[in-house]
Amino acid sequence: MTRRVVLAYPGGHGSSAALNLLAGQSEVVAVAADFGAGDVDLCALRRQATADGAAEVVVADLRGEFANDYCLLALQANALILDRHPLVEALARPLLASQLVATARDRNASAVAHGGGDALSGMIATLAPDLEILELGGWGEPELSTSRTLWARAVTSGYRCTEDAVANLGMPDEVVVTFDQGVPVAVDGETVSVAEAMQRLGHRAGAHGIGRFELADSYDAPGAAVLIAAHQELESVTLDRDLARFKRGVDRRWAELVHDGLWFSPLREPLDAFVRRAQERVSGEVRLVLHAGSATVAGLPGRRLRPVGRRCRRATGQTPLGSTQHPSTQAS
Repeated sequence: MTRRVVLAYPGGHGSSAALNLLAGQSEVVAVAADFGAGDVDLCALRRQATADGAAEVVVADLRGEFANDYCLLALQANALILDRHPLVEALARPLLASQLVATARDRNASAVAHGGGDALSGMIATLAPDLEILELGGWGEPELSTSRTLWARAVTSGYRCTEDAVANLGMPDEVVVTFDQGVPVAVDGETVSVAEAMQRLGHRAGAHGIGRFELADSYDAPGAAVLIAAHQELESVTLDRDLARFKRGVDRRWAELVHDGLWFSPLREPLDAFVRRAQERVSGEVRLVLHAGSATVAGLPGRRLRPVGRRCRRATGQTPLGSTQHPSTQAS
């Protein structure tokens, strides 16, 4: 009997080569996951996978689940690595692992193949210790769908979601984000879903160079950067001081846990519960001005506001949220 294998298939050269190889030995179910990056032609991807030898192609629309069950938690936990940049692959990876395992169970597959490295293998093994895991080398993380999401994306060949910080110097953009118990529910008074809030703010913030992060690798996350900035500021005026202080430690631990590939750790759900409970009073409008690589808070309920992210890192010229400031606006 021919072995059935589920393959994570983002559609790059590496995954195409892997599919060709596996198809000569097994019946391959290719899984293409859509995390909302908006830059992939899913119909073309399906045709490509079929041409590469897939017996079946599953296009998994994970946009809503990713936004509501993963990105929203990261937002409410103000999840920043090194207090600077949002999570990228680490936030989408557990959902991809869950989708691969669910597809394997549904199709009676005996193995899961992927090019996502040890972290993804560990998650699959946690969810389904009986499945064989085929870790395929040679096509690195940037090709995976987890590195291109509506929350953030790895940059491999030039920034695509953000303009240069000086591109629109003469056109500052004022935006009002409304939160209801920690959930972004409106942009400029128009009701939005969590995914829509990320998309709209990402487009507007990206036009002003907000959300670029240059670490060992480069990342774009304009929507995440602005939402986290707004949420942090709203928490600063709605949470009790002791609760806010304690939550900062919980937020940091939550981000570390997810970054380290421990989404399925028994610690995460209790942390989730605390973060969600703390959001009960986090409601109100935050007015921001997007300009020259920074998001400046211009209005909050009951308090005059200050610019977001004025603690610039002189070595990189970036704020803690990774939004490069124009020299004329950079704080000392």
